Amino acid sequence: MGKSKKNPTTVLVCGASGGLGTVLARTLQDKGMTVRGTMRDPSKSTAPDIDMLAMDVLNEQSVIDCLAAAKEAMGSVDVVINCVNEMVLGSVEETSMEELGRVYDINVLGLASVARAAVPIMRAQGHGLIISMSSLGGLLAVPYLSAYTSSKFALEAFSEALYHEVKADNIDVAIMQPVAMYMDRADIGDHLKVAKSAPATSTTQAIVRMMAKDTRASKLTPEKVSLAIYDVIRAKNRKLRYPLDRARVLGKVKRIAPQSLISKMIDGLVRDAQKAS
Repeated sequence: MGKSKKNPTTVLVCGASGGLGTVLARTLQDKGMTVRGTMRDPSKSTAPDIDMLAMDVLNEQSVIDCLAAAKEAMGSVDVVINCVNEMVLGSVEETSMEELGRVYDINVLGLASVARAAVPIMRAQGHGLIISMSSLGGLLAVPYLSAYTSSKFALEAFSEALYHEVKADNIDVAIMQPVAMYMDRADIGDHLKVAKSAPATSTTQAIVRMMAKDTRASKLTPEKVSLAIYDVIRAKNRKLRYPLDRARVLGKVKRIAPQSLISKMIDGLVRDAQKAS
């Protein structure tokens, strides 16, 4: 942003009831920022230290009302961070149209709804920053994650187009690209679902087990990602994309490696998952 930001910075964390969202909201509060979080039903919040506002990204009017409430509560909305996420694992055949549609409704249309509500507020106040949470899936299309990775590709394209549209209004857009984060939670749950038709002996289930193992071994934590986001918020000159951890290397490989090498790498990943199961 070209203009200096007032202090404290006001931040709306969309999806603050999840693993990353809760840690992020607390981290930014600890850094002196004024923060509001969102969740579908704030009465069910397990984080009493975070002021929650009601937002359902599947309901456009709910999103509009939430952004208006955030502005009224904080005086401005300097930063909006979208942590709302849906992840379904399954082959193209295993993943139903209903499951695919929900992933896109949340990861793509939900993001679009938040951006559409945030931009007019930010334009009126003369500044703003919208942070989109992508992932390694926004860099590399992975088999058995077609719904998720394609939604992240779409998220990145939407965010990049938005970046060009609003930069003249002193509104910035940044895309965070973390890899799997270590969190103390079940392998499968609200954060990760398996296509209902995927058999117990399928390659999809083997990929789930491999991902769970990689997640437990990950050195990237919500705290580290939150601090990286804090640095982006405070930066004077921002980049469009911020790959974290292994995404830095894989992003470079994707840009320069021939498709044959990428295919061998992906095939090896699938074989390793099948052998380990």
